[in-house]
Amino acid sequence: MRMHRRVVPFLLVSILANAVRAQDEEEPGLPTGPAIAYVDAFPAQGGFDRPLFVAFDASDPQHAYVVTQPGQVFVVTRDGTNAGRRTFLDLGKAVFLDNWEEGLLGFAFDPAYAENGLVYVCWSERIEVREAEMPNGKTHRSNRQSVVSRFATVAGDGGRVVDAASELRLLEVFQPFGNHNGGTIVFGPDGMLYVALGDGGAANDPFGAGQSLATLLGKVLRIDVRGATSEKRYAIPADNPFVGTDKARAEIWCYGLRNPWRIAFDRATGDLWCGDVGQNRLEEVDRLVKGGNYGWNPLEGTEVFTLRKGRAVPAGAIAPVAEYDHGEGLSITGGHVYRGKALPGLQGWFVYGDFMTLKMWACREDREGGKHAVVTLARAPQQVSSFAEEPDGELLLTGFDGKKGRVWRLVPAPK
Repeated sequence: MRMHRRVVPFLLVSILANAVRAQDEEEPGLPTGPAIAYVDAFPAQGGFDRPLFVAFDASDPQHAYVVTQPGQVFVVTRDGTNAGRRTFLDLGKAVFLDNWEEGLLGFAFDPAYAENGLVYVCWSERIEVREAEMPNGKTHRSNRQSVVSRFATVAGDGGRVVDAASELRLLEVFQPFGNHNGGTIVFGPDGMLYVALGDGGAANDPFGAGQSLATLLGKVLRIDVRGATSEKRYAIPADNPFVGTDKARAEIWCYGLRNPWRIAFDRATGDLWCGDVGQNRLEEVDRLVKGGNYGWNPLEGTEVFTLRKGRAVPAGAIAPVAEYDHGEGLSITGGHVYRGKALPGLQGWFVYGDFMTLKMWACREDREGGKHAVVTLARAPQQVSSFAEEPDGELLLTGFDGKKGRVWRLVPAPK
């Protein structure tokens, strides 16, 4: 999405895209993948204001839940033929949108939603200015934080709605700056909640958050929210990799990330995938593993970025499965490993795109030989803000275009 190294004025998008297209014409590209097209998933709907995700609930198979950055979640019919929509959640008065990377950034149904009616959101909040300790021994003043909240739902006109008064705050993470929030929350096959957080923002990881196990920034967390109460908001799974490690936050699942946007589980294998936004040169795709270090900021992708005094490239840093430089795109948006049936040529490939240039790719990992494959796909119709997986495994893409954002389905290209 927009979670990136610097603010690029919105009007420059077409200029940047045209520049990349011109370069494509001059240089040989990657192999071309399966021929795909994009169709409007909800054609009867008007535009959405910055859609960031689409969620599905097995107990309500006729509807989809469109999550938008300003703080609303709308319920629409899955077949796309109904122009009506209703508001399922509205955090518009609470969500902080001072930076274009803030807002309602993550949403998830509880795995037992049909029985307990619980949902989870990750959002940006404005707070009173305070000074907090940062991982390199310095302090920083800021007026913002990321929040992971749980809400109950109640019966409303036309269906269930979120009860705003039921909020239980599970996690609050001080944010020194307004960018690099991450914000994906997703339940894993193990029933644990995984939370992706960026390095705290600004540029160059000024506090060394990526490599510090003393902070939650620059990490993917894994927490157990089953049975959460105001007295015990979450439990730390005993098999988390840094449980018992001195001066390490036990919530951490993996680290060394700059701005993970987004993370998603492969429904067939349980592997966790990530698009991690780069800074100066490289955007990367990672498969995230327990305890893994993905190198930021000594490394940006496969290249040395900076070595602080007396430090070396971390031993065992895990290289990306795929990367591209800023001649190809400027801001990766991670997607999903495709497990649908409509596009058999993409079966088992991780699909991702670039927010700024609308380029799309798919990669396939060679876990034995390390000769990973990457192919190009047809350009996206709008800025690639996020992806979502339908219950049958088909893939959706959410696109930005001011308040005219839409949700697109990947389908075979017409012959």
